[in-house]
Amino acid sequence: MINRISEPKVTLYSVSWCGWCDLARAWLDEHDVSYREIDVPDMQQERHEVLQVSGQLEVPVIVVESDGQQHVFLDERNSELRQVLGLKV
Repeated sequence: MINRISEPKVTLYSVSWCGWCDLARAWLDEHDVSYREIDVPDMQQERHEVLQVSGQLEVPVIVVESDGQQHVFLDERNSELRQVLGLKV
C-alpha cells in the first residue's frame, strides 16, 4: 500500500453509449474506487475539458489527482492506474 497525504480524487469522463466507458466504470466500481463521472456529450464544453486534460477527444478518460499530482489514463487496464490508486498490482 502507498502512503498518501489524502485519498485520490478520481474523475471519469465518459458518455452513456460507449462500451469502453462501461468497462472503465465497471472496473472502478469493482475496485471500490469513489469517482465523479462527467458525461461528455459531443462537442460541448465538457468535451473540450477532456481535450485539455488528455490531449484527445475520445473517452473514457480517467483522471486521478493524488498528492498534488494529476495522472491521466486512457485505459483502466493500465497497471500504473492501480499503483496510483494504491491497489494491489
